Amino acid sequence: MKNKIIFFVIIILIVSSVSYAKMIKVGQSGMTYLSITLSARESGMGNASTAAVRGVQSIFYNPAGLASVNGLEMTVNQVNWLAGTKIIGMGAAFGTGRFGTIGLDLIYVDYGEIMGTKVVDKSVDPRGYSLTGNLNIQDYSIGLAYAYPVNDRFSFGGKIKFVHEDLGSVPIAVQVIDQNKEIFRYEDRNWKLNHWGLDFGGFYKTGFKDLALGVSFLNYSSDMQYWREAFQLPLVLKMGLAMNIAPLFMDSDKIQINTAIDALHPIDYTERVHIGTELVYLNLVSLRAGYQFNHDVENFSLGFGLKFDIQGIGGSLDYAYTNAQYFSSINRFSLVFSF
Repeated sequence: MKNKIIFFVIIILIVSSVSYAKMIKVGQSGMTYLSITLSARESGMGNASTAAVRGVQSIFYNPAGLASVNGLEMTVNQVNWLAGTKIIGMGAAFGTGRFGTIGLDLIYVDYGEIMGTKVVDKSVDPRGYSLTGNLNIQDYSIGLAYAYPVNDRFSFGGKIKFVHEDLGSVPIAVQVIDQNKEIFRYEDRNWKLNHWGLDFGGFYKTGFKDLALGVSFLNYSSDMQYWREAFQLPLVLKMGLAMNIAPLFMDSDKIQINTAIDALHPIDYTERVHIGTELVYLNLVSLRAGYQFNHDVENFSLGFGLKFDIQGIGGSLDYAYTNAQYFSSINRFSLVFSF
């Protein structure tokens, strides 16, 4: 047992050390939809999810949490993001007990209608550009995950993902004909990328009450390139703590006060801190609140959840509201089913 614990700790330290060495701030990353939180429960708690997430939703936050799945669980998430964009996240996980848990997920981005433009001479169009029609942009990711419970306190997991992005066929200026008159020669290019990414995670119950520690290393990838500048997926290291603090104040199993805090080290931004809390009554109704510090879009969030059991099929319905700086507010909806 001690050897397993030591081995687990060493793995986490190695992953953390490699990530800090790898994550040089380059000021940019690509396919950033992969860094947008999907689950309404986790979003309602300020995205403080690394140690607090459980069940099938772990496939998006910390694959080690999948080890808590018993039987089959499925989820569907919808994020009404900025400027009419929608993000759909679906996942399924099957727990086999001592042989671990396998999971599969799909993330898809619906950009709606985006009209393309092309720079033209003002003799052609006085606006200096012409419309080229609706851009059929595609962004999606497919992931395969596995989590293994070392014992009742330790688990670790990983996920490999295939990512696809297609920005369509867009003309690009390849030759200057007359700089003063802004006349160029254009060529059509198909801006498409297929790549891969990796997630790793660890989960540890400390033994003090139900205090848990979580570590996740998400969106590791090699460099990608469309034209000149290389970029990576939105790599991030997350470390979090989570605990039900209700037993510290009251002797009742009717109420849970789940609290969580995450520290984030992203490749394309400065460090962030997420905090959140969840009040659960009779393990049926939940109220949530959270805050994301040093975030460029989201800050405070609120949410609620309702668990249900219909003819042996359990599940939950969750909603989260997040205030977005400079944009309309963000709404998230989640459904989880357990069989």
